[in-house]
Amino acid sequence: MKTFSLGRFRSLPIEIHIMMAGTMLTRGAYFMVWPFLAIVLYRQFHISATSIGALLTIATIFGAVSGVYTGWLSDRYGRRKVIVSGALLSALSFGLLSLAKSPVSFGLGIAGVSVGCMLLESSCKALIGDRIKDKVSRELAFYCRYYAINIGAAIGPLFGITIGIAAQSTTFLLTASIYLIYGALLWYVLPITSVKNFDKRIPTAKDKTSFKAACIRIVGHRIFTLLLICNLLAALVYANFDSSMVQYLTRSKIPDVIQTVAWLITINALIILVFQFPLLKVLQSTETNTRTFIGMILMFISQCLYMLVPASSFIGLAVATIILSLGELIVFPTFSVQIDRMTPDNLRGSYFGAGNLSMLGNSIAPVYGGIMLDNFGHQTLFLGLAVICVLVIYLQNKAKNIECHNQDAV
Repeated sequence: MKTFSLGRFRSLPIEIHIMMAGTMLTRGAYFMVWPFLAIVLYRQFHISATSIGALLTIATIFGAVSGVYTGWLSDRYGRRKVIVSGALLSALSFGLLSLAKSPVSFGLGIAGVSVGCMLLESSCKALIGDRIKDKVSRELAFYCRYYAINIGAAIGPLFGITIGIAAQSTTFLLTASIYLIYGALLWYVLPITSVKNFDKRIPTAKDKTSFKAACIRIVGHRIFTLLLICNLLAALVYANFDSSMVQYLTRSKIPDVIQTVAWLITINALIILVFQFPLLKVLQSTETNTRTFIGMILMFISQCLYMLVPASSFIGLAVATIILSLGELIVFPTFSVQIDRMTPDNLRGSYFGAGNLSMLGNSIAPVYGGIMLDNFGHQTLFLGLAVICVLVIYLQNKAKNIECHNQDAV
């Protein structure tokens, strides 16, 4: 059976199907409001691009760092508890955003959402490894989960803008409600559908790895560390699309900036919805390192186009976004596959939690973009991101050489 086939998808465990459906709904709610936060902060509080970037960076960095510990917690105490906690924290944080009247309260809400998302992210990825023993089916599940995320990303912004509540308190409350429903569903469904009782297993001595020991083992894994740096830098490049691009377009004073942002985000998601599986079918015979190389080349080209086309050219921005999207759909889910292939079973959550450190790239992106826009302009911003793409290609190739050397030594 081929990797990307309907039959293989249908054979995935019911827990995985439920998790994917919930991921699609919660991410749809998330994207109704998240891309517009920079606009809200700018219009309500009139603070500089650098200040907005710093606020988003400080808030979201908590999520990235917490991912290491929460991933270990899911190894120690089970996926169900951590997944439900993540959904509840996200719901409460979006509720706080609906009431926020100052940059500080906005920052606290954003930090809570970031931590909640990391709780869900590492545990859901580890859940795939727990429940699917076939390597090829696990690969399909990771790509399908990424696909579900982008269905939400396609629906969310358009839904928010269509009913006229984008970045308003009503949207925050609606998003909080969806996360609550998702958490309640998982709380009741996971024990029922847990055929192998994966969440109530009694940890063995091997399972009881301390947090310190898990960190030492992960840091000592040289290939994993290099790949983590690569994904962090790639995330930095891509996250500027969600943060710095919004600030750049807002300050360019183009008409209907919210609609432009919503359409660019939707184009990004729709390209992934249409081309993810056809493109991956073409690439399925290639090794993961080659896929990453192709994806980073595409992301490099997109940054060059963003640097050259004017903000008033929607077509130019759309073409650059299409190319960025093609690169994104290859790079990020492939990284999850790479982690899964090198992860020991008793540290699966810890490794995926450490993989969440790549979100530091998302945290750095707003302040990087803010500083560049305030002091150097958009062309320098995108030129720097293009250079980072080249650096990622270099580091990825270095990781591949180490892997080949280790295989030869064996």
